Amino acid sequence: MTQTTPFSTNSSLPLPDVFTASLVSIFDAAKPAIVQVRTEGRGGGTGFLIDEDGRLLTNNHVVARDDAKVEVLLADGRHFPAVVLQRNPRLDLALLKIEGDELKTLSLGDSTKLRVGEWVFAVGHPWGQRWVVTAGIMSAMRTAKLGDDVTTHYIQSDVGLAPGNSGGPLLNADGQVVGINAMIFGGDLSVAIPSSVVKGWLAELPARRVTLGIEILTTELPASLRAVAAQASGIMVVGIRQERQARYSDLFIGDILLEVAGKTVKDNAALLETLATSHESERLAVKLLRGGAIVEMEIATLLLERKK
Repeated sequence: MTQTTPFSTNSSLPLPDVFTASLVSIFDAAKPAIVQVRTEGRGGGTGFLIDEDGRLLTNNHVVARDDAKVEVLLADGRHFPAVVLQRNPRLDLALLKIEGDELKTLSLGDSTKLRVGEWVFAVGHPWGQRWVVTAGIMSAMRTAKLGDDVTTHYIQSDVGLAPGNSGGPLLNADGQVVGINAMIFGGDLSVAIPSSVVKGWLAELPARRVTLGIEILTTELPASLRAVAAQASGIMVVGIRQERQARYSDLFIGDILLEVAGKTVKDNAALLETLATSHESERLAVKLLRGGAIVEMEIATLLLERKK
């Protein structure tokens, strides 16, 4: 009787064609949601979008500070300034926000179902090489004590990581995010923060966030307006989203925001940072340029419930 094997003797591939095709499909689906995070003075890391509103996850050590100047690069070549919404140094997690359209996302899977011996895959930017895929085997779910009252878990595997992978997704063979890659530990062993830990942290964040429901663009002010505004740049309203148009008529296309909630907003990142600290504000004081004149007023905000 002839014994058959799952491998094609005519193929040069070390894995079955069907498995290889599945991995290619997983990467193709995940890549648009995986970003490069570049922080001034700290180099680069990886992150991934979790919501179409522009929220993304990465490691805390990638950004390090609330006021860090962060830029996010997408796989389609677009790049955006990002603001740090939340950080947790002990868990090494950070939540960032960008403003963009047609953003692709990844969903957090269930890390509690991971089994020892299961394939896991990392996608990131090791040593600045963009969107590199590495594979490994999950070897253990370890427990670590972060303080007298805090215990957490981490995934141990031999997936290949290097500087630049930090903050990127650890995927299982179904393409689900089961962890966030954090560091290399003990030689060739890698550590990832389980998705169950990430979900728990996200669930503890403020229930609502503030948005203005507008499309914005950083704009340099002409010399004739700089003296009036007492600053060189501001945030121009270039679009008003449907949900705001249906409820309010206090902002107009062409308005240039100079201050929001008493804080100067010279660029997009400054506005996002201000909104991020205004979790429950239903109205915000603003100073803006309209028709070449300074206007001070209060505008309504859109309070969005955080998605579970």
